[in-house]
Amino acid sequence: MYNNGYDPEILVHNYRKIGHGKARAGAIRSAINQADLNNDIPYMMFFREELCDESYWFVDELEVVTVYPELLAIMDRYPETEPVKFAGGRDNILSILNTYKDLLDVCTSFYQIPMEDCINFHNDFMKRWLAYGRTAREAYHMFFDLYLETGDLDNAAKFLDKLKKVPAEAYDCVACAITGEIKYYLLNNEKDKADKLAEKVYDGTYRCNSRWSDSILKLRKSYLKYYILHGDYEKAAEITYLMEHSGSQINAYNKYASFMCAYVHSKPGRGLRIYKKHWKEWQEENNQYDRYYNFKDAACFFKGLETERSRDTVRLELDRKFPLYNEENIYNIKSMSEYYYKEAEDIARKFDKRNTTDRFIKELEMSFANV
Repeated sequence: MYNNGYDPEILVHNYRKIGHGKARAGAIRSAINQADLNNDIPYMMFFREELCDESYWFVDELEVVTVYPELLAIMDRYPETEPVKFAGGRDNILSILNTYKDLLDVCTSFYQIPMEDCINFHNDFMKRWLAYGRTAREAYHMFFDLYLETGDLDNAAKFLDKLKKVPAEAYDCVACAITGEIKYYLLNNEKDKADKLAEKVYDGTYRCNSRWSDSILKLRKSYLKYYILHGDYEKAAEITYLMEHSGSQINAYNKYASFMCAYVHSKPGRGLRIYKKHWKEWQEENNQYDRYYNFKDAACFFKGLETERSRDTVRLELDRKFPLYNEENIYNIKSMSEYYYKEAEDIARKFDKRNTTDRFIKELEMSFANV
């Protein structure tokens, strides 16, 4: 078929031998370039979808904002393109639309994406999702998540109402949808409503219908944020213990900075061990939403640690990449708290400016005051 040595199947086999991360993403980019040069439409689409997936999960989610529109443009120009054999029999259009959800999730994670662009992406997804023959339920869910995470609770309430009026589809995980509603009630200080729904998740009235779902872990994550925000460290420590010993295979929800923070009064030594193990990955975190929460919780942890220790310093073996690094490995606890607070505050103000809300700065101030 090709006379210049280009073989897309060999390219796939070669980059899939590489472990997930930057090297694999680079190999996929090279495959994209070769597919483009050979005008190989099926693989021009497939390789871009693979790069979106690799970037979203393992490298830099922000790259999805650049690559995914290219994928959409090719799909729009060649809508009848058959999937390649590596797609495992998936429907091309549905597979690409499901990848769109990753892009929508990225909108909540990076203040660098203008809100106008976020809204346009969500509207475009809704149009395409409906044109594919699906109900508006998934699109309403994505809009709900956007407004909930940006702190626009009025619009979140509107889309939650719309979402609840559309019957669940066969592929829906009802329990996971309920955890979103619970998160809304917790953010809106309606804990009684949240607790009543949570009981129905715990007792199995609402269950996950996918092996990839873990509604109870998602639920506990929301409550952990709530307890840290409101300064209930006894409850935070209890729920952290349950999360750490859940046995779940889904590690994406194990937010270790929150665990560290939750233990500051009951198990400060355990909290310090978590910090020593994970500080570098928090420092290198590119997802600005996750970075904000990691740094917010670290600021709260070190503030709480001041009251738990008899001296105002702590020994930490950090490296030269840490901004407060010193060769003695002795760090002033208050200075550590101030560093993380300042960094979290900077991110919070950027998110709030983009979102035209005050959610992030209010959560930071409230969490810090309630340690």
